[in-house]
Amino acid sequence: MLKTISAYVNVALADYDESMKNHVVELMKDSLREQSTEYILEDTWGVVENKRMLYKNEDGTLEIQDPELSEISDTREMLEVMTVVLTANVG
Repeated sequence: MLKTISAYVNVALADYDESMKNHVVELMKDSLREQSTEYILEDTWGVVENKRMLYKNEDGTLEIQDPELSEISDTREMLEVMTVVLTANVG
């Protein structure tokens, strides 16, 4: 039975380019290879990019904006990021 494993990383959009994408994808591949206890089907790697805004919460961590708190977002620090998601099938 095939299963899918995945990893993701957020990169500040100001720092993001094709070279950065390739670098983080290779790092995530290495990490998943080290962590996986199952055989990774190397021809099934998939990469998805998603540009979004993250907002600093009261604890200082970055999170996705809660739609119910949209009026508060103007006062919180925000960061535009590219979220790079890597997936692969394992068997």
